[in-house]
Amino acid sequence: MTTDRLTLRWLIPDDAQRLTELASNWNVARMLARLPYPYPENGAEDWLATHADMRTRGHGSPYAITLAGTLIGVVGVERMDDGRVELGYWLGEPYWGHGYATEAAKAATHIGFADLGVGTLTSGHFEENAASGRVLQKCGFRYTGTSMRPCLARGEDMASVDLAMTRDAWLAGLVASATLQVA
Repeated sequence: MTTDRLTLRWLIPDDAQRLTELASNWNVARMLARLPYPYPENGAEDWLATHADMRTRGHGSPYAITLAGTLIGVVGVERMDDGRVELGYWLGEPYWGHGYATEAAKAATHIGFADLGVGTLTSGHFEENAASGRVLQKCGFRYTGTSMRPCLARGEDMASVDLAMTRDAWLAGLVASATLQVA
């Protein structure tokens, strides 16, 4: 999938080194639930090896976020064990603050609703990560509550803000943006 500035594509084994470079950053890892820190030597290779099975089982898949051919982060829609379908994303720190996360998250939202036929997408962010909250709000996600989420890098549960978007809200957003473009 291509957006105005980005390309989302399947992650491939050749991405392992770049993933490791971007993920080996405390400022990135401390804001994510499932990213270990320090990032293990073969962590990217092991993680990439799980993707084909995830797609085969219909659990979604992460995508590389690329800018001019360079991998800058990851976005994905994943069916969780409890039945929820969750949007997740992260960018390497040099790419923060340029709108790339919002652009990639909007594209992944379309993948979830249009390609996977999801009824509701969920997401969340640690309370201290207000930037991620702004990304989700710009995408059309709405507050649903708070919870505690594990943070693998910190080794503790963290206060988290939970958000969701329904298929109907997504469709209404598409209609509204199409109306604005025509007017």
